Amino acid sequence: MTQTTEPAEPHLQPNADVVPPVRSAASRRFAIGLLAIVVVAAAVRITYTVFVADDLPLGGDAVSYHLQAAHLAAGNGYVRAQDFLVFGPSAEFPPLFPVVLSVVDRFGGDSITTQRLFTGMLGVGTVLLVGLTGRRVGGSTVGLIAAGLAAIYPMLFGAEGALMAESLYALLVSGFLLVVYLALERPTIVRWVVAGVLIGLAALTRTEAILLVPLVVVPEVLRRGGITARAWSTIGLSTVAALVVVTPWIVRNAVVFDRFIPISNNSGTLLAGANCDGTYDGDDRGLWHFACVTAVDTTGVDEAEMADRLRESGLDYARDHLSEVPGVMTVRVLRTFGLYEPTQQIEWEELEGRDAGWQTVGHRMFLVLLPFAVAGTVLLWRARRPVWPLLAPVVAVVLTSAFSYGNQRFRILAEPGMLILAAVPLAALMDRLRVGFDKPR
Repeated sequence: MTQTTEPAEPHLQPNADVVPPVRSAASRRFAIGLLAIVVVAAAVRITYTVFVADDLPLGGDAVSYHLQAAHLAAGNGYVRAQDFLVFGPSAEFPPLFPVVLSVVDRFGGDSITTQRLFTGMLGVGTVLLVGLTGRRVGGSTVGLIAAGLAAIYPMLFGAEGALMAESLYALLVSGFLLVVYLALERPTIVRWVVAGVLIGLAALTRTEAILLVPLVVVPEVLRRGGITARAWSTIGLSTVAALVVVTPWIVRNAVVFDRFIPISNNSGTLLAGANCDGTYDGDDRGLWHFACVTAVDTTGVDEAEMADRLRESGLDYARDHLSEVPGVMTVRVLRTFGLYEPTQQIEWEELEGRDAGWQTVGHRMFLVLLPFAVAGTVLLWRARRPVWPLLAPVVAVVLTSAFSYGNQRFRILAEPGMLILAAVPLAALMDRLRVGFDKPR
């Protein structure tokens, strides 16, 4: 009787755009392995919330998110949460994360702990999507390793426990990457439209996600389809899909404030706090200072006018210190990637509701994984595999940090891709070790 053998799973095949999953017992093993990792991810996040995050006060933007959710659940609309009676309607932050929290609030989840547990479950979804995307990039082993790294990576579950928008953002970005790799495997207009929708949703969570249109959609559609009318129409439809998602919010802001506001007013406080004496010189170079915001006179104006005054203050300072701007931008980027005064950076980020000990672990884990991610990039490039969708978010993070300030949470856009890239050489190493152990002695 002839014995049939299961085909080996492809791993970094040259000239292959994506690795199609093998549909067999190998697929079942992958599903079981990924499910086990997802369970571990849930346990990690529940444990962190109950035993670590619950002892930490809400800090920074998380306070506004929690209060905005409560106002939305109560029917007050989207308001400036911490001073409702003074400013009324608001576009202080992109709206999606508070809206999602408000749904939890409406179903009885109005406590900080419940909402932290919910954002932890968003993180579990991120782990699942990272695993599925990793499988498309390099096969089942890459997918399982990437998911395993995401399950225990403190820079992910730390954001979730801090009740920050990055918890939802990471989920949407991971979903976007999966759809992009599906579209590269079998291009259809529907898949690129879905990618555009996910960009729109991500932009309603963190504005810089809109950069994924020119950085990922445009080059990848053209790379796959060539410079043709069909390719440009696909790009146009994907872009329109993103705009359709964000346009109702922009229209709402135009009606409320009688002016065009691109998603949020947050650029005012951002620029004022990042461009002042305290952030251009001394120990806090490249950071953000609240005192620089309060120093600007915004008495008696609405939120939109306040944002204009703050934005102009920050831009004026940058123009007056133009020769210092390149150095400050460099420090901002280095801070975001944990490469400049990391101890001080971690202490500063603790004010946002992150545990300093776990933030330190996350920073060190990032530094360990960084060379593996570089190696993964090289391996994928040599195998002529599509790697740019995983690298483009790094470009977006660099641009965001350079024009704002240094914060490791800004790196969240690039983290899912980095974990997948780091998994590629680790999977290759495991394959070599497996072959070595399987050799007859």
